[in-house]
Amino acid sequence: MGVLPQELMEKLREHVEYFPRKEQAVLLCLHEVQDYYGHIPFFALEEVAKLLEVPLSHVENVVSFYDMFDRGEPARHRIRVCVSVVCNLMNSNKVLNALRELLGISLGETTRDGRFKLIGVQCIGACSEAPCFMIDNDTYKFESKEKLHEILSRYT
Repeated sequence: MGVLPQELMEKLREHVEYFPRKEQAVLLCLHEVQDYYGHIPFFALEEVAKLLEVPLSHVENVVSFYDMFDRGEPARHRIRVCVSVVCNLMNSNKVLNALRELLGISLGETTRDGRFKLIGVQCIGACSEAPCFMIDNDTYKFESKEKLHEILSRYT
């Protein structure tokens, strides 16, 4: 190991010890890595695979399957907009259009100051609040562009 910071490795080991089989901790470990770095760098994938005693391809497959994980350019905050069928029927395009206008970026892009990255996801598990979006781990129902601006201002 040795490549990941000790404090991060300690958190990962705690997750691994919680489960009867090491590989069951893959999602929690990947979330910890992403929370620490703001994205998931390749070297961290290698270290997680070693810790879980699974092939690197297994960890890479998990990261590529779940759209909550970000291998790209880091940002301080990740904005995930639900673009699933339910949210589309409930006008999720209003959320996307407002975010594009307020942030000056499109899906998959990061603001110039590195503050926000805009990501489209299939579901965030809040269909009753559609259209909705998440900033980091906080879920919001879209109400208006003004309210959205107020919410964004809380994240520095």
